[in-house]
Amino acid sequence: MILHPWILGLIVGHSSLLLVFSIGFVNAWRIFKGWDYNSSQELQFQLEKKTYLVSTIMNFALFTQILMLFLFTVAAQELASVLPGAMCAVGTLSSNSYGFPLLYIKFFSFFVYFVWLMFNYLDNQIETYPLVRAKNLGLLLIYPVVFAETILLLLFVLNLDPSVITSCCGSVYNEGTGGLGGSMAGAAPGLILPLFFGIVILLLLNRFFFRFTALEFPLWLLFFITAIIVTISFITTYVYEMLTHKCPFCFMGTEYHYYGVGLYFFLFIAAAAGMTGGLLESVRKSDVLWKQALILRKKMHFASLYGMLAFIVIGFFPFVAYYLKTGRLI
Repeated sequence: MILHPWILGLIVGHSSLLLVFSIGFVNAWRIFKGWDYNSSQELQFQLEKKTYLVSTIMNFALFTQILMLFLFTVAAQELASVLPGAMCAVGTLSSNSYGFPLLYIKFFSFFVYFVWLMFNYLDNQIETYPLVRAKNLGLLLIYPVVFAETILLLLFVLNLDPSVITSCCGSVYNEGTGGLGGSMAGAAPGLILPLFFGIVILLLLNRFFFRFTALEFPLWLLFFITAIIVTISFITTYVYEMLTHKCPFCFMGTEYHYYGVGLYFFLFIAAAAGMTGGLLESVRKSDVLWKQALILRKKMHFASLYGMLAFIVIGFFPFVAYYLKTGRLI
């Protein structure tokens, strides 16, 4: 299995990025420890040149790490063809105890990387780099996440065994089985749909009327979690047009015209932009910084709202189409 092209690609990609992050970690520590913009010493001059280089490299590395999430899901789909019992990425992920933890840490890291990239973009708009120490501290805190992600990936691929029969998506996402997948698949539409749209309404009310910025981050986090549950427990039912198939991965393939790719793209963009917009409220070091932060917040608000709208339209289109076609619910 180790010589499978997808596995080799994942190992080389993550290992290379970890090496880049390790170099960035060392330089981030030096910048964080020695940065003083008002200093005229040679050290500060060197750090100013170094911070631009580190910022550029980390932009590339973190953006690539975000793309690795999507590459990983594609790889998991492809590897299912060589694992007995696996019908899609779920079978690959459930083939050993490291698959789903790796997926979850990739979800978490996606949002962490996105937030850092946006704050780095904000800092680079101002000549004095007022967020240098903060964003380099962020890199120091991100490094353990990157390291853990790489180690989990290695453990996952090294423990893939094509001689062991794995679970299919029908058994993992079955309301009759235990575990997280079964719980999400068994979520009652009468409960999860009102909760989901209640959060959507709260987000809209808060955005246009209440403007409690402290609520932005937790509300968008809840939006993401409930959207995943709605996707598994309700949306899949109308995509596959059956009650027994609730896999959140099968509809990402050619058979369903890559329906899930667009659905998840807009969900992740909406949640990440919304969370970032909420966190930007904490940036009040100077008038210049706050002015730029407001501009970026508007962009994040635009991206989050349109991403949310796109997710709802794409997600509930199969339900509307099925009802109009048959005049009944599944």
